Amino acid sequence: MTELGFYLGFLIFIIGSIGLIIAAFRTSILWGLAVLFLWPFSIFYLIFHWQEAKGAFKLQLLGFLILIICAFISEPDASSSINVIRLDGHSAKPTHGSAAASNITHRFRCDGRQYCSQMHSKAEAVFFINNCPNTKMDGDHDGRPCENDSRF
Repeated sequence: MTELGFYLGFLIFIIGSIGLIIAAFRTSILWGLAVLFLWPFSIFYLIFHWQEAKGAFKLQLLGFLILIICAFISEPDASSSINVIRLDGHSAKPTHGSAAASNITHRFRCDGRQYCSQMHSKAEAVFFINNCPNTKMDGDHDGRPCENDSRF
């Protein structure tokens, strides 16, 4: 849901930016070229031609606010506790608020892949053998997946 919010916020921001460029070109070709190619001039344009630029500026601001809100919503909750049960039955509980643990759990998801040839990185393979059922990547059951895969 927040991904849709990002796209919506970005789209609204871009529409506001295009509106600002159009307003600047309506004022004069020099203002239009300055706003189009030299972004600091858009600030001067806003100051000197507020009546023409305020609608586009408000759209940009709305898009930016939507992006900021979505960024805060999608932030992983650092206070949540993650408890991972590995396939060998041992519990692997990372330290409370561990950035590395929350990074890995948000980057990878169990999606039915089982083999080393389906993995994109060693970290992904490690995540899969520790968290996903029916993986076939650790033949000797030593906890190190894809040992014979030359890509890793």
